[in-house]
Amino acid sequence: MAEQEKNAAGPARVTPCLMSEFPTRHILNNEVHSRPFIQVGSPARCCHMAILTGEAGRNADLEHLAALCRHYNLPTPPADCSHQIIDFGTFRLKWERHTEFCSYTFLRKGMGRNPFLDTALSVVPEEWLKSIPGQLLVGVHLYLGKVPESENDQREMLEEIFGANMVLGALAGSIGAQVWTDFHIHGDGFCRILVNDSGMSETQAGRLVQRLLEIETYRMMAMLAVPLTGEISKATREIEQELADVVQQMMSVDDPAREHEILDRLTRMAARVEHLSAGSTYRFNASKAYYALVEKRIENIREEPLKGFQTISSFLERRIAPAMRTCVSMEDRIANLSRRVNRASTLLQTRINTTLQAQNKQLLESMDRRARLQLRLQQTVEGLSVVAISYYALGIINYLARGGQEILPSIDPYIVTAAAAPIVIFGVFWFLRRLHKVIRKASES
Repeated sequence: MAEQEKNAAGPARVTPCLMSEFPTRHILNNEVHSRPFIQVGSPARCCHMAILTGEAGRNADLEHLAALCRHYNLPTPPADCSHQIIDFGTFRLKWERHTEFCSYTFLRKGMGRNPFLDTALSVVPEEWLKSIPGQLLVGVHLYLGKVPESENDQREMLEEIFGANMVLGALAGSIGAQVWTDFHIHGDGFCRILVNDSGMSETQAGRLVQRLLEIETYRMMAMLAVPLTGEISKATREIEQELADVVQQMMSVDDPAREHEILDRLTRMAARVEHLSAGSTYRFNASKAYYALVEKRIENIREEPLKGFQTISSFLERRIAPAMRTCVSMEDRIANLSRRVNRASTLLQTRINTTLQAQNKQLLESMDRRARLQLRLQQTVEGLSVVAISYYALGIINYLARGGQEILPSIDPYIVTAAAAPIVIFGVFWFLRRLHKVIRKASES
């Protein structure tokens, strides 16, 4: 009985599935648990960094994270992981690996002397920070804590944190937390976000903090395509001008050699356009995807206007949306330019083919005339051949008749030759025609 109670109190025994499982079933199931929210208790200092390491930087990122773990005598992360939450004692770290970048989010309890000077990075080894592989794209210091309720005290605090920059503010939906930021990079190389704790639970605070950090991260990732639009715009203008010149030349050129030169220019132009498209399609599509994530995260925080401040969503809509529309417009411009170049190439190719068809027609007509002339010559030669063969055959018959006159004196060689002439000529003509038919039939088969 005691043993039964012990077994009942123990953990349930897991029975292995008796059916054949899909190879990646557990990976697919665990995907919904990836990149969880980290719980944040107030007050807390947070530092978030997004490092561009490229698609090939996974191993270097993991190795650098493992080096930090070894520094604190902690187990290193698995080689196939894409996210980790590690407690280092004085701070916690949430690490995530994305397609193009990896992110480090450091959390440190308390306010400190000044949350934006004595930050979460202050307790992280400097040598390890200096040797992080890749390039810093996003750096954010966030403080979650109590903010004075008095408007004057709040104003003084915001001026101390954000200086003379325009400050954006909003209420975070149902939890009522106040959020302020300026989207400026300050002297320490980091942006700043201030969150007023309105009695949120650690889970609610963790969700809000992550969404705010993701807005900043994906905003910057979306903007990576903006410098590319300037380069592509210059290149497309050059190609468009060259295309206009080529089309103008197509209207007046009559020389087949010049047409082939123009077609060669159009081919090189099409290759340049395809090169532009290949080099920008991924970046533009990625920017559109990142911007969609920014909009989704803003929707998730369900911001409401905060008196006296412009909302985060309206600011981003006014500043980032035009840049994203420029990217879309540039993508459409490349696609339209590609169609124009292909259309011009098709028109010129059709023109060249028409010219070639006319030349081929003339060549075929010339060959037909030559064939008819050759046939006539062949018929003439055939007639001469009938005469020549008949002449020699009749000569042989004449010789035979003369030889036979010695045996039969009544035979007149001239009469015999004259009588044989029609038969010989007709026989030779028939034989040659028959031979020609046999040869023609053999060649056709």
